[in-house]
Amino acid sequence: MTDPLAVVRDRARTNLFWRTLGVEVEDAKDGWVRLKIPIRDDLRNAGGAPVHGGVYSALVDMAVGGALSTLHEAAAGGVGQATLDLNVSFVGAVTEGPIFAEGRIIKRGRTIAFGEARIVDAQDRLLAVGRATYMILPRS
Repeated sequence: MTDPLAVVRDRARTNLFWRTLGVEVEDAKDGWVRLKIPIRDDLRNAGGAPVHGGVYSALVDMAVGGALSTLHEAAAGGVGQATLDLNVSFVGAVTEGPIFAEGRIIKRGRTIAFGEARIVDAQDRLLAVGRATYMILPRS
């Protein structure tokens, strides 16, 4: 398999939803990623309000999915795997600066993978935690 950082950066470049949110890939290793999203007004309910919880949920999904993509070649661009379950606990809010998501794979089987993510602000204050389960899809 190629360099995990290159794999996830390519995913950020080709995945339309990741591009919409402005995801930047800070780092990646086998089974682990660190993503960054700059805060902008269209990610809030209103100008000056905290970031919408849906952004945290999407980050959990993207961080775990991105971590999984470093472990199998069929995951290019966000295809080759599908989210089966997603759970997010919201523990904080942020209005300024970028937010970061670290995702890691806990267990990967032949067709199912389990992962977790941690969402923090620029001062490493916890904003959300989550878990996701993925199905690894066979190549067509």
